[in-house]
Amino acid sequence: MKKKGKIVLNLGCGDKKLKGAVNVDKSNLHNVDIVHDLNIIPYPFPDAHADEIHMYHVLEHLDDPIAVMEEVHRILKPGGILYLRVPHFSSLYAWGDITHKRAYSLNAFDIFDESTRLRDLGYTKAKFKIKQRKLRYFYTWPNEPWYEEQIVRPIWPKGAEFILKPWILFVNFLIGLSPQVFERFWCYYVGGAAEIYMIFGKV
Repeated sequence: MKKKGKIVLNLGCGDKKLKGAVNVDKSNLHNVDIVHDLNIIPYPFPDAHADEIHMYHVLEHLDDPIAVMEEVHRILKPGGILYLRVPHFSSLYAWGDITHKRAYSLNAFDIFDESTRLRDLGYTKAKFKIKQRKLRYFYTWPNEPWYEEQIVRPIWPKGAEFILKPWILFVNFLIGLSPQVFERFWCYYVGGAAEIYMIFGKV
């Protein structure tokens, strides 16, 4: 399957179908195109196969995140893009699911980035360029329209939407001023950040 002429994989899709992508999950649900347990490596795709890979709140369920990132690196074409979302360690969602094995901090993926000294420690052979990373206060809003339509739709308590939206935007703005300060000093005062949103380019 292709999306705008690109080969796109949606790994760990659960019951959400990403249009124009090959949707992969270990559960044989109605929307799943390929059934495969992502803890079992290799995945059923050849080297340098995909232009894009999407993994939304999947990595925290898996046994070996480094091996998974290396497998994603193998499957991506040179210059291919990985879109990744994982729970932040301060999030209620991180520990509210018994199937979660870990949560993440903002710099947890530095061992994969070509520009950091951690690349020299030999933890992994996979090399990416981190194109974008940000902490997000809520994972349901704000999002791109396609993400809200296909992946997660925000549900607001009755009458609270007009209060919550400005507050979410305000906290996101403050986080954006210094995510490191947010992690170190005040993340728990506002109930934590829901997720880390990252974009990687394969080097």
